[in-house]
Amino acid sequence: MIRSFLSLALVLALLAPATLPAFAQEAGADSPAMQQGLQLFYAGKWDEAIPQFEQVLDQDPNNTLALSYILHAYYKKRDINGIINQIEQKAVARGEDPQAQAQLGMAYFLRGMIMPNVLDEALTEFKGAIKEDPQLPMAYTGIGLVYFQKRMMPRAKGYFIRALRLNPHDVMAMDRLGNILLVDEQKPQEALQLFERIVAELPTYPDGYYFMGSSLFDLKKYEEAIPYLKRCTELDPNGFTQGFDAATLLGDTYIQLGRNQEAIVALEAAKKIHPDSKYVEMKLKKARGEGG
Repeated sequence: MIRSFLSLALVLALLAPATLPAFAQEAGADSPAMQQGLQLFYAGKWDEAIPQFEQVLDQDPNNTLALSYILHAYYKKRDINGIINQIEQKAVARGEDPQAQAQLGMAYFLRGMIMPNVLDEALTEFKGAIKEDPQLPMAYTGIGLVYFQKRMMPRAKGYFIRALRLNPHDVMAMDRLGNILLVDEQKPQEALQLFERIVAELPTYPDGYYFMGSSLFDLKKYEEAIPYLKRCTELDPNGFTQGFDAATLLGDTYIQLGRNQEAIVALEAAKKIHPDSKYVEMKLKKARGEGG
């Protein structure tokens, strides 16, 4: 079973009850701009998606997910330095502004995904932002992301929990915390509760459906997993984030149920995204009864 990067009854008790319609209007969780941005992003229309996510970020400066999509779109455009320079200039212009510092930390985190030594620069910016404003949720999520990338999961988990205490609607923090619970701590039932919140708050976000399906798969609730995995592949048909993993896991799910023809269809869709995947080829042989 494949799982990728790019998750506690206690945590859920600490989170404020979801007030979805009000939050969507106030902070852009599932606002028209967020919906449009996601649709354009997953269609590969980077230049058109970016302004939509910028609108969301203007509405809610702590929307870590919107900023992450902006950075990801620039990465797809092969213009990482361009966006980092823009954010650096804004941070300088705004002086001792902790929000700008946290956003700069996110930019350095993107660069650190390619150049790991830069991750410490991101950490410095996030910690500086917290020093100026201890109630800044983006900075705690950012530190959690750095430790997540460094595979220091207990530390990452603690910072995601702190971020969610300050902003219960932080989809990025919920996503990564759920991932820790699901993959590292192997607590799919607890992870499922967080992913249910993500799907409820942001139904246009494909990764939430993938991790819902993944949690249900681990709980051996295969039939329940199928619609979530299918929805992820519909929202992310090109595999820009979790679409490939969803198609692959959908194939695994059908194999578990003995529905091999449906498994073949799902796995062939995965193979179109990554033709060289040895794992997909192995599973295709199994579904076709060719061994493996």
